[in-house]
Amino acid sequence: MNTLAEIEAAAESLPPEQKEELLRFLTARIHVAGEEPYKARLVRRDNDVLLEAPPGAPPMTTENVKRMLEDWP
Repeated sequence: MNTLAEIEAAAESLPPEQKEELLRFLTARIHVAGEEPYKARLVRRDNDVLLEAPPGAPPMTTENVKRMLEDWP
């Protein structure tokens, strides 16, 4: 496999469990600079503040959300 199209075709042919494993693998390596992989984060879009929680992020308990809001600028 040498091209992105070949990689995408191979990924599409995987069973669901292996697609999830591939997603976790890629997410662990590609993340916003300075942030831990699998970490939920608050983002601002237009006039809204949204919570983005990628697969594998810790559960969004009341305590975790409060902690995130305390760190929000």
